[in-house]
Amino acid sequence: MIMKEIADRLQQARIDREKALRRKKTGILAIGVAIGAVAGVLFAPKAGKETREDLTQRGCTAWEKIKENASHTGHRLISAIEEKSSSVRTTAKGSLKELPAEDEGTDKKH
Repeated sequence: MIMKEIADRLQQARIDREKALRRKKTGILAIGVAIGAVAGVLFAPKAGKETREDLTQRGCTAWEKIKENASHTGHRLISAIEEKSSSVRTTAKGSLKELPAEDEGTDKKH
């Protein structure tokens, strides 16, 4: 039983590390894309008004994507918290069942 718990924890730790690495890579990629987009717009051979309009449009699009990603991440976080709390409750209930029952007939004088 203990070996299974250790193996499960090691497996979960590996999964958590992989998720963190993916998030880090995604963040770096998003920053690179944003910098590239801004540089592309700023150095494009357009009039100032057109460039500002493009920046405004792209800024709005980027903001919508950020809000969408934040919402999605929030939902995933809530789901993960609910899943973990359910797991903790299940484990706690199982632990309570394993506790020895107290003798009901004995006096408890302190």
